[in-house]
Amino acid sequence: MESRRRLLIVNPNTSARITGMIEARVRLQLKDCFVLRTATAGFGFDYVASRAGIAVAGHAVLDAVAKALAEGDRPDAILLACFGDPGFDALAEVCDMPVVGFAEAGLHAAAALSGPFIAATRGRVWREVILELAQKLGIAGHLAGVETIDHLTDDPTRIAAFLATRARETGARRVLMGGAGLIPNHDAIAAASEVPVLDAHRAAIEKLARCAEAAGASGRPRPDAVQVAGVSGPLEQLLARSGLALPAAPD
Repeated sequence: MESRRRLLIVNPNTSARITGMIEARVRLQLKDCFVLRTATAGFGFDYVASRAGIAVAGHAVLDAVAKALAEGDRPDAILLACFGDPGFDALAEVCDMPVVGFAEAGLHAAAALSGPFIAATRGRVWREVILELAQKLGIAGHLAGVETIDHLTDDPTRIAAFLATRARETGARRVLMGGAGLIPNHDAIAAASEVPVLDAHRAAIEKLARCAEAAGASGRPRPDAVQVAGVSGPLEQLLARSGLALPAAPD
């Protein structure tokens, strides 16, 4: 009988390649201690790089999780695998298991250490999102800035030099780096950097394992149920089971 805890990894974009990369990263860190299942957004963008993309990704996340649950999967915790956490609040509201995001877990981990830090990722829209998320999480005073590295190639040495310079200029003691596309180069960037580089993905995976072992519900208050229309059948069922939507009227 399977006794290992179960984890669901949800990729908010439509790239199966990115899903596979994230799954490999989780397996590398957690070994065979957990049963893993992945879900990739069934619609939306293959790379989320706009506010519109974030909005669509939030819907796609709910839909992907609803379909996974409808197929009989019952995870002990869910990883929202995007540095920026599109749909995080909605997913935590609708699910009765813990939800962990790359950004929220990484920001909390970096803020728990002494002194200010900067965050770094690709995609200009994420600069605003990370700043807003830090404010929401109550750790904005620890965040010295958010750097986007779109203007740099994938050369780890160049990225490390740029981030170290920005850390010194802002008085930051460390860099928090996130973004699934940066996972393959993270170790090389950290090794080349003159300042410590924290891995938001590692922090999130560690938190995911802790939450799964604790197996507690999200505990978020839910508003009164209202009628819903036009969403997929699995999502409609999930919303109804969670108490957010009224059951569908019989035909």
